[in-house]
Amino acid sequence: MTDTAVVPVEAKPARVFSVRNFIDDKVLAADIAYSLTNLSDAMQRQPGLIVHYSTLAAKAARQVNDLKLVLEATESAVYRKLRDDALVAGEKTSDAQLTKFVAASKRVLAIKRALNEAKQIEAIAKGAVEGFDHRRDMLVQEGASSREERKGELRVIGAADTAASLEALKERVLARRQAPAA
Repeated sequence: MTDTAVVPVEAKPARVFSVRNFIDDKVLAADIAYSLTNLSDAMQRQPGLIVHYSTLAAKAARQVNDLKLVLEATESAVYRKLRDDALVAGEKTSDAQLTKFVAASKRVLAIKRALNEAKQIEAIAKGAVEGFDHRRDMLVQEGASSREERKGELRVIGAADTAASLEALKERVLARRQAPAA
């Protein structure tokens, strides 16, 4: 897939429609990655990243819709031109024949190729948003696991403190019993 595909919209080569790739694979890979050593930073960046990639997905969807409009207009213009040319030449053509000629038109085929590319870009953008949804779920799970781990560490520390306190209390009680009564 190329970053930009140029498609002629009219017969004049000066007017073009370009397909933009909104997602850079390397940037996406870096943005979606996170480290267990710095969960707080990953959790803080998550909302901004999901908004950013959702915006890119919306732009990719708009690009697809815009290309669909261009395709419809181009098909209509090509159909009208072919029909008018046939009428001027005195040839009889059916709607089915005209539809086939429209589908085979270089202009229409070029726009359909661009539309396919735009749909691919849109699918990648939607996949990126889904990836960030999965990332969020993993961050939540890692956070919960981290909290449980810390609770276990606190219990061990608390148990050690309790054992030490009990030992100190035991020593004080024994010391009182052994001390001569006054």
